[in-house]
Amino acid sequence: MEEPLRTLVVGMIGGGLMGMIFVGHLALLLVFNPPNALRKRAVESSVTKLVTITTIVTYLIWNLLAIFMSFAAQATLSGSDPRISLAPSPAYLLVVVFVTLVLAIPAFVFFRDRKNHLLGELALFIGIFGFLIPNMVVAVQYG
Repeated sequence: MEEPLRTLVVGMIGGGLMGMIFVGHLALLLVFNPPNALRKRAVESSVTKLVTITTIVTYLIWNLLAIFMSFAAQATLSGSDPRISLAPSPAYLLVVVFVTLVLAIPAFVFFRDRKNHLLGELALFIGIFGFLIPNMVVAVQYG
């Protein structure tokens, strides 16, 4: 398999993992503690279409973002040390952490009643996008 195709597959794996966990977590939050607007709408009409469309769009967005990030991770790897490590590309990891922190500030303001859930999702994002994807890129590139 050619290198760009391998990188594409790495992104799809990372995005699929993030999408499945994110959608599952979101589903649990909406079932056990739905927002008032959704609760009122569920009484008036079916929310099946809304949930289905949200799930598909969210899953696709995570996949597209992960594909882009897998190519970014590949571009920032230095070819001198091709082994799997905690952070194969420190510059890439710093960018992921910085972007996560910048996005976390407004997210904590908007979702102030769900801070623990948001912390979990942010840690998962850093884990998958900051550590897993670059290490999978190294594994398929040099493995």
